[in-house]
Amino acid sequence: MLKLHFINVADGDSILVEALSGPRPFRLLVDTGLSRVEPVPGSLRGSCAAYLKRLGIRHIDVLVVTHLHLDHFGGIGELLRQASVDRVYTGYVPPRPDRRLPLRPTAQKTIQGQIQCLNLWCETVARLEQTGCQIHTVTHDQVLTPTDRLRVELLAPNKAVQAFQTQVWDRLLDGQAVPEDLEYWASKARNPGSMRLRLQYAGRRIELAGDCYGAMWDWGDLKPCDILKVPHHGDCKAVTEELVRKLRPRHAVISCAAEYIPRKDRPSARTAELLTAQGAQLWFTDAFSAPWHAAPRQWPAAVFSIQEDGTILTPNAPTESGRLT
Repeated sequence: MLKLHFINVADGDSILVEALSGPRPFRLLVDTGLSRVEPVPGSLRGSCAAYLKRLGIRHIDVLVVTHLHLDHFGGIGELLRQASVDRVYTGYVPPRPDRRLPLRPTAQKTIQGQIQCLNLWCETVARLEQTGCQIHTVTHDQVLTPTDRLRVELLAPNKAVQAFQTQVWDRLLDGQAVPEDLEYWASKARNPGSMRLRLQYAGRRIELAGDCYGAMWDWGDLKPCDILKVPHHGDCKAVTEELVRKLRPRHAVISCAAEYIPRKDRPSARTAELLTAQGAQLWFTDAFSAPWHAAPRQWPAAVFSIQEDGTILTPNAPTESGRLT
């Protein structure tokens, strides 16, 4: 059986994938959300580490960091206080994790955020290395086959975007001067340069899209999928009509806070409309509600199970019968 835990980390991403059919469980964690998730009434949100602790999980075989935004990797430090990690796959590894960038309060907001992320990422990489964890830079598509039934494709970021970011970040961490416009674009390219994952198990296809905007990959040779982790928290850039037409997901999971974020249109009614028009059933990690979605559900994670025959048990589905999709 394969279990997919879309963890309720509010406005962030963290997905636990468990292959439970072999001699020992294989656990893949995709992103970790923020280091701390503030509780709010009417929500069961929490940190990734707290959720794993609740399940009694003390070891992660593979951790994938899709890109360098705090809502995707900020929780690694807390995770390491209670669980070990064998391998990490990411799009960028600093050549000198001991380096730190000076804060620049007068810089543009996105540049300040990039500095904060790079400093924390250097600290995190150093800490991972101290534990003996293997850290791999993903520059081209890779395939992992951790069990005889589970296939995991790591879909590398756009090569040009990744090469540009790497050059800018390496120069910054080396103390070299970088024009502010290049810093700005390296920062803004983090979402469109996000790594994606594609899982195949028991004839089912799962697309975990990180924050990679739909327009960045809707041109590919894509096949319909059973479960889609909607990019970028379901905002207006998450999908395009072409992407949804190709994927035709049966289930679409939006990792978001319970509160609608107007300035980001997140989650977006337009995104929901495109998905449901192709027959997708929408699921939200937090207790989200809106005029177009008035049935919030409270849970610490939206959990899907895929049985050996391909039957998909949806969140809250009775385990003795499930729901065949």
